[in-house]
Amino acid sequence: MLGSALVVLAPSMLPGWALATVLDGSGDRFRKALLAPALGLLLMYGVSGTLVVLDLWSPILLAVCLIALNGFAYRMIHQRHEVLAKRTRWQMLEAAMHGEISDESDASSLSEEAEIQLGFQRSRSTVLLGVSVAIAATAFLPTLLQRLPFGVDWIGFAMLTQQLVLEGNLTLPGTNQGFWTYPPAFPSTAAWIAVLTGVNAGQAVFHLGHYTLFVLLLGMMGAMDRHGAGAYAMFSMGLGIGLFAKTFDSGFPSVASQLGLVVGVLVLFRHTDQRQRHHTLGLCLALYSVALIHPTGAIYLALLLLSHVLHGLSIDDEEQRERLRKLTYVASTFITIGFAVALLVIAPRLFDEAVFSEYGWQGGRPLLVYNGVLLAVAAAAAWGLRTTLEGRIATTWFALLWLLSVVHLVEGLRNVPVLSLLSYTLYSMALHAFHVPLAVLVALWLSPHTALTGLEDTPPTTTGPPQAFAAGLMVLVVLGTLFAQTVAFSLSQHEELLAVSPGDLALRDVLEDVEGAVFTENMHWGYLWNAPDGVEATSIPTLGLVHLDSSEQSSATQAMFHDNTTYFLKHDMLHALTSPLGTMQWTLAESPYWDVKAQNDGAVLWELHPEGDGEAVQLDGIDEDDCPACIARVDPWRNHKFRDPMNLGDDRPFLPEGTTGTVSLDPPFFATKLCLTYELIGRTDALYFQATQGLDRPYHGLRSDAGYHQACFGVDNSTALTEVRLEWDAEEPRRWLNPLGLSGRDTVLIDRTGVKLHWWSWSGE
Repeated sequence: MLGSALVVLAPSMLPGWALATVLDGSGDRFRKALLAPALGLLLMYGVSGTLVVLDLWSPILLAVCLIALNGFAYRMIHQRHEVLAKRTRWQMLEAAMHGEISDESDASSLSEEAEIQLGFQRSRSTVLLGVSVAIAATAFLPTLLQRLPFGVDWIGFAMLTQQLVLEGNLTLPGTNQGFWTYPPAFPSTAAWIAVLTGVNAGQAVFHLGHYTLFVLLLGMMGAMDRHGAGAYAMFSMGLGIGLFAKTFDSGFPSVASQLGLVVGVLVLFRHTDQRQRHHTLGLCLALYSVALIHPTGAIYLALLLLSHVLHGLSIDDEEQRERLRKLTYVASTFITIGFAVALLVIAPRLFDEAVFSEYGWQGGRPLLVYNGVLLAVAAAAAWGLRTTLEGRIATTWFALLWLLSVVHLVEGLRNVPVLSLLSYTLYSMALHAFHVPLAVLVALWLSPHTALTGLEDTPPTTTGPPQAFAAGLMVLVVLGTLFAQTVAFSLSQHEELLAVSPGDLALRDVLEDVEGAVFTENMHWGYLWNAPDGVEATSIPTLGLVHLDSSEQSSATQAMFHDNTTYFLKHDMLHALTSPLGTMQWTLAESPYWDVKAQNDGAVLWELHPEGDGEAVQLDGIDEDDCPACIARVDPWRNHKFRDPMNLGDDRPFLPEGTTGTVSLDPPFFATKLCLTYELIGRTDALYFQATQGLDRPYHGLRSDAGYHQACFGVDNSTALTEVRLEWDAEEPRRWLNPLGLSGRDTVLIDRTGVKLHWWSWSGE
């Protein structure tokens, strides 16, 4: 993780420092140190994404562009004008911060702004800022505990990253012809990490996602520090779990697109007379860069800009109105271009798609689940700040975002491409749309050192929270952070939550000896983000919009079902890769035309036997009736399995750790070998498998690490083998917080360790 962070921070820190200097000339070194990583990463995303759009991306060319960007940044920072008339506004503000008085007509406003900012810097709480930075740093913890992230989205991003590493573009890999349409900034920056550090694409995506969350939190602290609320920004963010849950679920580009809001909060939460042309240019740069990361961030920043404009129109000052009009013209140009691309290029490809909402109306229950506590405190903050310009901008911003979520109330509506596109773009907005706006409101309310702007030139009458209440909230966030890290340690022992099994990962190394086309399952566990050169997989993720000219996936799948060996020979597809999470292994295991070449814990690399002389096995599913001590638990991947030849259904028998259970079975007469496919929920104490008769050895120890496993046993008397017994070393299970209970994939939130039983495999000599 350290190497990944360094190869991103090193080329982006100086440009970020320069941008922070231009956008906030009143910032001292501490504030710039908070802002620079976030702003620099935003610029790096913009540069890398631009190269992909121009079809010029390569690590060497990206390095050249970053060197040039650093040279420009160095010159900007160190260029000083002795003649005051040549100084820019931000340079004059810098001078005012150091006590140098300007002769300019706006010297009084510069001095006033400098005095306010110096007051903020003197009133900073070192203790609170230290605690805030420490809380933000916990974003790195998952990358230190796990090899790969949870969730499923990261696999698609890793596929894009790998393709950029190999080809420098987003053409489809393997046996597919076509290309992906997806914002290129995040995967191309991850590809930079993969090339320079040597980590695989999945790890590069994982590291970049959590580094982005860390610098985003620092950036929000820096932006709010300009309002005297820097230390309170992190505590406000800690009252919600939206962005943290989105990062945990590997929605990294959605989180990365929030970097533009750092610029928005820094520039737009200020009186119009303090905003200059360079602020407008900074906003335009942020809008452009964010659009290359993910359109959600651009939408959120545009709505913040709209809120700023709406409240700026109420100011009775012609000079300020003129500045506002210029900002509106520039922003309208960007928004018009964005809508033109969406309407003319992307939306027509969604004409047959329905309005989509994975979690329901995003402004309802999902908002309460992920940001309910923050929303309640923000409601009090909105009332307390109702007479301030900043409070009204933040409140209106949240209201506009909430109105945007109405698109999810028309789920299922077809033939309206714009609404379909909007719903797909904002499909989980409850996690990432409301967190920052609500946190801004709360931070401004909690801080006792703000200098907010009154409406119509009247002093604001803010009503802050009682000191004890504010202290209680901060203690709550600290305790919540400690609890979250405890959960992180616990979840690191639950590799069964991964969208790929440990066996799937182990078999990737075996592919080094394979060439040609390889059949892979068209699900998360089947996508090869780290396939060796020479291996052409059949499946690809449908990330973003996929333009598919040709693919062998469907034809190969049908050929599997019908034992059409002619098809596989014609297409040089002599191998297939299956996962214990999938269903294709059930077809191949019973076919005499495929035989096991390599296997690891239920994941199998199959080899074609055109003559039909492969070893066929008989499969039997295990249900709750076979295990009286077991309880029924849903399969989290039930919605991703479209064939069920063993009638397993959506449930699996689950035996909690510490509970002894017997499992009945009905072996075929020819059986000389028995294999059990099972799934351990968490790392458990020792688990034993025994039978009083029928096995060549009556007592066996099973693996106890989390995830799917397969254990095989010799059978010496199949007619006598009617029951087996499972025993544990532990007397009771360990409790753990199951995040799948929140997502809906599982039905249990406070879960127990144990074992899920899946199926038996019988074979003879």
